[in-house]
Amino acid sequence: MDRLLDPKNDWAFKQVFGEEKHKDILLAFLNDALDEHVLHGNLITDVSFLKVNLDTEIIALRQSIVDVLCRAQDGTYFIVEMQRASDSGFIQRAVEYASRVYLNQRDRSQKRKNDKGGYKKLRPVIFLAIMEETLFPHKKAYLSHHQFRDVVSSEHDIKEMSFSFLELSKFHKEFSELKDGIERWAYFFKNAEHIDPKDLEEILEEDSALSSAYKALERAAYSSEQLLDYERYSWKEEEIQTRIDDARLAGEIAGEKKG
Repeated sequence: MDRLLDPKNDWAFKQVFGEEKHKDILLAFLNDALDEHVLHGNLITDVSFLKVNLDTEIIALRQSIVDVLCRAQDGTYFIVEMQRASDSGFIQRAVEYASRVYLNQRDRSQKRKNDKGGYKKLRPVIFLAIMEETLFPHKKAYLSHHQFRDVVSSEHDIKEMSFSFLELSKFHKEFSELKDGIERWAYFFKNAEHIDPKDLEEILEEDSALSSAYKALERAAYSSEQLLDYERYSWKEEEIQTRIDDARLAGEIAGEKKG
């Protein structure tokens, strides 16, 4: 049995990135993933975790969307999601959820007495997804950022929403080839469960958020009941993927017959 849990498992992901005691891990990951193209050097120093399901509509629509929802010190909202199963509607659902988080700020503001400011008080929403499978086949980069830009000048005038996607299927570096923070995180998500023991020991000797992330995956740190919850999530993810694969196969067969 592997020493570490799989961080791509929904339950394990939330233990590492969705717990107050591991806030430093989430901060480090967000800063490494978003700094250059989204944060532009304005590093996140603190976040407050929020309830994921903001209303009954979200509960009905959620499916696999949104594992972690938090708000930074400047009011910016961050949605962090682990997506394993192939899903043709993922982008649309990501946009919908980000829009709901953005608009819910307005709803809460209107409910408070004497709360003035209206739309000027709305803060940006940044969506970050870690994808096990390929989302954009035409792109070579494993990390992409999508924003509202002027199509002529590329000026970033509308900053209310941003979407970033880390596609693990496109990341192929070995442990010895890792050069920066985001590469080390990509390797973590893709290979932590089966990492070479020697490489793991090297990482665990570090005093870093990444080292803490690996430690948070130690099977020995969880009770038998918690590990059963972890396995249940794995079974559910396999069931979902099987249904998707079966539906795709049925569609291909029907298409062949029709052709």
